[in-house]
Amino acid sequence: MGFRTLEISTSAEIHVRKSQLEITNQDGIIMIPLEDLTTIVCSGANIRMSTMAQAQIAEAGISLMIIDEKYHPSCMLVPIRSNVRQALVMRNQIMLNSDVKDQIWKQIIMRKIENQARALTLLGRDGSEKILRYTSTASDEIDAIEANAAKDYFHYLHPGLNRRNDDPVNSCLNYGYAVIRNAIIRAVILAGFQPALGIHHDNYLNAFNLADDLIEPWRAMVDLIALRDPGTSTVLSRSKRKEIAMVLHHACMVNDTKVSVLSGIDEMVGSFRNRIVTGDASNLKLPIILPIEVLEAVKE
Repeated sequence: MGFRTLEISTSAEIHVRKSQLEITNQDGIIMIPLEDLTTIVCSGANIRMSTMAQAQIAEAGISLMIIDEKYHPSCMLVPIRSNVRQALVMRNQIMLNSDVKDQIWKQIIMRKIENQARALTLLGRDGSEKILRYTSTASDEIDAIEANAAKDYFHYLHPGLNRRNDDPVNSCLNYGYAVIRNAIIRAVILAGFQPALGIHHDNYLNAFNLADDLIEPWRAMVDLIALRDPGTSTVLSRSKRKEIAMVLHHACMVNDTKVSVLSGIDEMVGSFRNRIVTGDASNLKLPIILPIEVLEAVKE
């Protein structure tokens, strides 16, 4: 299983030779085994890659994301290699009834709010108790609960923050959310899901509604990094992008076990797949955020 996230931020030519990614840039040639990679992020101009190389990258189960100037994903290449039970998974996904969707969505949002409260505590901010109280509110008003909790959370997290503004904090958040979203898209496709069919999100223009559902409890992991030192520029430095992308290798708790965010995403998607295929009514395996820690197994 891959464990590395690669960012390419300068002019380069990319090939795949003998199961290794060959990157040629002004500094020379770099070789990286495909089996080490889960995600490739392209954030620079003049990066050249043949369709054959892209096909081999996808065949290796690696996702590739291109970032625009505001650090939003502009396009993605995701693997669609055959899943032996893909038809079964999609059929059950399509037939999932609204009551089960509502139950799953409530679990996701409650864990999101719990993680937001925990993030405020870990960052030394006020407001965690107020945010946590939203989890005891009548759950049939889940959309209002999420909206009100988010409003209060961002007030305590970074007073005056407007997610529509062009500023250093939003640049960090956008980049981090894009990295995690891409990892979730890769996981749901490899698990055999149709990513356009969400639990709650239902935008017919969005090809990744399911990923936008499942990302919610993970956002606070990005917030911990983005608010630690957002810097002063909307243009993120190479070192800042690397620091934020490492979120995939930070520790979290899933199913009472400390794992990396990347492994935790696979655990979550696997539990969702098991639930809709078998009808198991147990809760999803959702993350509990931890203080920033890069797991030893991926520090290199």
